[in-house]
Amino acid sequence: MRSNMTKHWLGLAVAICFAGESMAGTGNGTPEAAALTVAMADCDTGGAGCGPCVAYREMTVMRPQYVTETRMVPTTTYERETRTRMRTVNRCVARVETREQTYTVNVPRKETKTETYTVNVCVPYTEEISYDVRVPVTKQVEQTYTAKVPVTEQVEQTFTVQVPYQETKTQSYMVNVPYIEEVEREFTVQVPVQKTREVSYQVCVPYTETVTQTFDVRVPVRETKTQTYRVNVPYIEEVEQTYTVCVPYTEQVEQSYTVCVPYTEEVEQTYTVKIPVKETKTGTRKVSKCVPVTTMRTVTCDRGSYECQAVEVASAAACGGCGVGGGCVSPCGSGDGCGTQLAYRRVWIPNVVTEEVPVTTYQYQTTEEPYTFTAVSYTSEERTRVVPVTKTRMEDRTRVVNVTKYRNEQRTRTLQVRKCRLEERTREVPVTRYVTETRSREVPVTKTRLETRTREVCYTEMVPEQRTQIMKLQKCRQEERTREYTVNLCRTEERTRTVPVTKMVAESRTRMVPVTTYETETRTREVTKHRWETEERTRDVTYVVCEPETRTRTFDVTVYDTVTVEVPETYTVCVPVQSMREVQVKVCRPVETTVQVPLAPAACGTPVCNVCK
Repeated sequence: MRSNMTKHWLGLAVAICFAGESMAGTGNGTPEAAALTVAMADCDTGGAGCGPCVAYREMTVMRPQYVTETRMVPTTTYERETRTRMRTVNRCVARVETREQTYTVNVPRKETKTETYTVNVCVPYTEEISYDVRVPVTKQVEQTYTAKVPVTEQVEQTFTVQVPYQETKTQSYMVNVPYIEEVEREFTVQVPVQKTREVSYQVCVPYTETVTQTFDVRVPVRETKTQTYRVNVPYIEEVEQTYTVCVPYTEQVEQSYTVCVPYTEEVEQTYTVKIPVKETKTGTRKVSKCVPVTTMRTVTCDRGSYECQAVEVASAAACGGCGVGGGCVSPCGSGDGCGTQLAYRRVWIPNVVTEEVPVTTYQYQTTEEPYTFTAVSYTSEERTRVVPVTKTRMEDRTRVVNVTKYRNEQRTRTLQVRKCRLEERTREVPVTRYVTETRSREVPVTKTRLETRTREVCYTEMVPEQRTQIMKLQKCRQEERTREYTVNLCRTEERTRTVPVTKMVAESRTRMVPVTTYETETRTREVTKHRWETEERTRDVTYVVCEPETRTRTFDVTVYDTVTVEVPETYTVCVPVQSMREVQVKVCRPVETTVQVPLAPAACGTPVCNVCK
């Protein structure tokens, strides 16, 4: 809304300005000036009051307005155009040249020289060393010990014996006595009776009929059909191909290298030699010998023996037990009863005897003996010798080396490319189709019919019949009876007997016991040792010396000559093409518009506005 009002007032201001310019340009003689003068006079001669008087007039104003126009604009487009030009191409043509080259060869030559070298020789020598030996020393020491001596005493012993005896007792018991009783019983029996009756039954009787049967048959019919098929037919097409070849060429380059050259120097060397010195010495050594010594030893041993002694035992144990019916059987077989019997057993009777027994022991006896041994000592001696030492020095040398480099060349070749095209062909294909035919045939069919027949059937009927029978039943009745039986019992009796009892009595005794102790003794012995001594020897050494020799050889070199050739080249150029096309353009154009413009002069000395001026 505000923007519309602003545009309206701007339009009025522009119209007034145009009006002022037109008035200024036309002077007072124009109708517009006259109308303005009349209006102002009317305002001056109006009422008695001083007030503003406003007059309006129509004016034509040019307003800007955007209009869409169609214009033709020149346009440049580019079209591809194929052109041909001649291009200069440098090609390398190979040719073979024979060149001569001088080179140096190291020719090996064998030489022999005498070389002095040092060898470590193993030399054996004898050395006397001292060592400690633990020598056993045996002594007889009196030892007190306690021995258990067996002593046999006769001791009266009371023991208890179970003496068997028999008693007769009476016992009452109940017995089931069986007896047989006859009882008459009635019972019903089903008695079978054979009877005959007539039964009707149906039988399926088979019979055969001939029936005409219709059936369909698929009859094969052979036909030939034309078939169209496609085949990939190969053909060869020659295609020109551009490829890049890496062509080798040789350049001679001077190269610097460093050589390690050996040389020999004579150097004086100082070394130390151990010189052996032998000395004869006299010493004393201890010799131990094992000597047998016989001593007497007191020994106590039991030289007793077994004796057969009689012992009283019960008769049941002596005779082996009781017989049938509880009676006891004596060894004689009389069966008079049980008594005391004598049994014999083996008893050890000790007999301790003390006696002197000779005992042989071995003792070491040590004696000193003189002996002579050889001692070897060494004296150090310094010597000098001249040793050849091989050293090397570095030398800078130059040589010409053939370096093979490569350059790329564009070449063309014609390749045979195998391609395939589709071709349509026809062929005769045998096709089998089936035609349905209706045929008939005579078929024998087996059928059955039902026939009713009769037959006599035997059957059994069960007729109840009352019968009687006498049955024997076994029953039992209880009776009380008595019987006598014998019981074997035992009574306890105390008896006495004399039993030999052996006891062990401690008794102090003395004996001589050999005790072995060890004494440390220092001895000497000769030990063979080895030492390494340096010894100089000479040998002939064959070595190879290389002598430089200049030789000449001929070799073939491939040289490439550059040949300039004009080759047609096809290239594509974008050519500009001028054309006109229509473009929609917005243009600001002035449009005539009629506007009402107010004219308000000042009254009563009031300053006139800028528009009225």
